[in-house]
Amino acid sequence: MNKIAFLDRDGVINKSNFNNGYIGEIENFKLIAGVIRSIKYLKFLKYKVVIVSNQSGIARGYFKISEVNRLHKYLQSLLKKNNTSIDKILFCPFHKDGVVKKYKKNSTLRKPNIGMFKIINKKWKVDKKKSFMIGNQKTDMKFAKNSGIKGFLFKKKNLYKFIKSNKFIR
Repeated sequence: MNKIAFLDRDGVINKSNFNNGYIGEIENFKLIAGVIRSIKYLKFLKYKVVIVSNQSGIARGYFKISEVNRLHKYLQSLLKKNNTSIDKILFCPFHKDGVVKKYKKNSTLRKPNIGMFKIINKKWKVDKKKSFMIGNQKTDMKFAKNSGIKGFLFKKKNLYKFIKSNKFIR
């Protein structure tokens, strides 16, 4: 059984105040204060750190999947320079109202559905009592509830202060 810290991306890892929250390009990707320190802290506490993110901007034609993958490689390189990393990054490119035919559909991967949780559970067997989700949207909290883990709504400016001020992490 593994302790997993599920983190949303836009609004938790990076600022989402650009292009209505659709962040697909590196130049628009700005880390929220305390992110690197938070990831180091979670890993020190023996959590696996996983990003689970809806990326409907792909289905909507705002950016390509290759751009999102490049952005995630950039994020990992930033973290590596600071001696840490994300254990797994999962995202859902699908949306029923998309304009890109390949991605225009409903998907069990899209939060609040638990497709991404199931992938992680299959890979690492999630300890639901010790795992949690930090997100900035109601869909993130529903994802947590549907997955049987705790959910914490993040609307602050510093992720590390938020994590340290909450007693849910041990």
